[in-house]
Amino acid sequence: MRILQLHSNFIEYKPVKKEAAIAEECEKKKHRLEELIVLFTCVEQGDDETVAKKAIEEIKSSLEKLKVNRILIYPYAHLSNTLANPITALRIVKAMDKHAKEVGIKTYRAPFGWCKQFSISIKGHPLAEQAKIILPGELKEEKKKKWKIPKPEYLILALDGRAVLAEDYKFGKGEEDFKALVEKEAFKKEAVGGEPRFISVLKKFGFEWESSSDSGHMRYGPKAALMVDLAGDYAWQSVTELGIPSFSIKGTNLFNLNIPAIKEHADLFGERLYTVRVGNEEYVLKYAACFQQFSMIKDWTISYRQIPLGMFEIADSYRLEQSGECLLGFRLRRFYMPDYHIFCKGLEHAKQVSIRVHKKIYEKIRELGNDYVSVYNLTKSFFEKNREFLGQLVEIEKKPVLLRFVPEKKYYWVINVEYNIIDELKRPREIATFQIDIGNARRFGIKFVDRNREKVYPPILHIAVLGGIERYIFTVFDTALKQKIPRLPLWLSPIQVRVIPVSDSFAKDAEKIADEIEGYQIRVDVDDRSITMQKKVREAEMAWINYIVVIGQKEVDSGMLAVRDRETRKIRKMSLRELMDEVKEKLEGKPFRSLTLPRFLSQRPQFW
Repeated sequence: MRILQLHSNFIEYKPVKKEAAIAEECEKKKHRLEELIVLFTCVEQGDDETVAKKAIEEIKSSLEKLKVNRILIYPYAHLSNTLANPITALRIVKAMDKHAKEVGIKTYRAPFGWCKQFSISIKGHPLAEQAKIILPGELKEEKKKKWKIPKPEYLILALDGRAVLAEDYKFGKGEEDFKALVEKEAFKKEAVGGEPRFISVLKKFGFEWESSSDSGHMRYGPKAALMVDLAGDYAWQSVTELGIPSFSIKGTNLFNLNIPAIKEHADLFGERLYTVRVGNEEYVLKYAACFQQFSMIKDWTISYRQIPLGMFEIADSYRLEQSGECLLGFRLRRFYMPDYHIFCKGLEHAKQVSIRVHKKIYEKIRELGNDYVSVYNLTKSFFEKNREFLGQLVEIEKKPVLLRFVPEKKYYWVINVEYNIIDELKRPREIATFQIDIGNARRFGIKFVDRNREKVYPPILHIAVLGGIERYIFTVFDTALKQKIPRLPLWLSPIQVRVIPVSDSFAKDAEKIADEIEGYQIRVDVDDRSITMQKKVREAEMAWINYIVVIGQKEVDSGMLAVRDRETRKIRKMSLRELMDEVKEKLEGKPFRSLTLPRFLSQRPQFW
């Protein structure tokens, strides 16, 4: 840090024009201060908050000699050619302001990021003008410590394109979910405790821990297994909707850590690796589809005419999460990841495709009646060079986003977007994601031949449009529980229609109706148990069945069914044709799988 310290009779200054994206808000009016020390302050590369503290300590010593206790911190970039980035500079200038006030100095600060007019009068004594250079390092009273990586820096990118420090952002009406995200990510505020209701609902649908396995491993009963398969089908359908030629593949879970590319990628992932030793070789269980897809596509001969190209796999994935942090249906050690990679022509092409991906991710969450708040992890250089691209992403979101800056060249990606819902306990939960990867193509030897017959290593988009399968289903249940009457999307409901005969004498009529409904690719079952009709209806309601059809003499004679509609909470009179037409219309465009249970409830174990 460089400081020009001036003992002044007065200074007058007026902000004229913003010259930085993170310029602080202020009025364009003239300010005048008298009898003070003016600190023209320039923050340089490598400066941190220790510099701010050291500067104030040295300034305080000067103030005592000059018998003055008023300072103006005036950001002034013209004292050095090695400037810190604006975000760091503003943070350190604010730290100076804070430390000065803490030690009792009357402190003023000129706005950061503005071109300003100023006039100044300097006192005429030997100590009136002093130049200071403050270097990073430990404070005198502190014991020596190991060097620590600076904490991540956060900005909020507003809808109007302003970039604001997280601590300075004013949350508006309707931004409660975004505020919850910022408080957790940027300010590390602890979330409210308690067990969310979705845990008991998941268990009711057959999502459970497997006690005979490792921590964080689930098992899936018939209803749960059906939902997992349907969500997987929908993940594939969602990526094909992007209109990019794509290939669905399958492969192994086990990859050799002695292969340099595998080892390098695994090292980037960190400590959450499941490893297996076979003989003298060490293997890693894959944590996403990257290894299998990259290993396969590197052996393909690809022309530039075939780019963009997509690869999809529902990867049986393993991540060694902390056992105490595992959460049924959300944070797991073993899960299904519908991982999609798009291989692009270059960075600009990757950004264009990313816009389509971003729209699709938001389309799918809003289809459920929910919405995301997002964290963009990115490098400062990518932020500074790609403001227009980031603005396009924010425009699709229709809300501000939190920017988290990471060190240059530390990761294989230049931007990594985390899409979070806010659950019923007001806690952010990361669901979907996408990354722009600029490192792995070269690492794994993935290339295509361009029009000049040159080899090109393509940027790769890593995408989970729905998020992990279990996390998508978690989102579905969390969304349902926020409704007055919780219900599942019809296409994902394990049982879409239940037929209930009022007595055993109408069992055949119920079976005949179920046959017709099933013929239209609608999942239907029949409650043929010898219990009261009222209990059958109550249990169907507790199972969140979308349509409950009651069959008795009146319905047989009239041909009109008494249909309980969970969405409207009404009993409606409908013909069988009207019911099937309505259900088919709601299911249009969604995947279908057959019932994974016996049709008749009397044939199921009591648990079901």
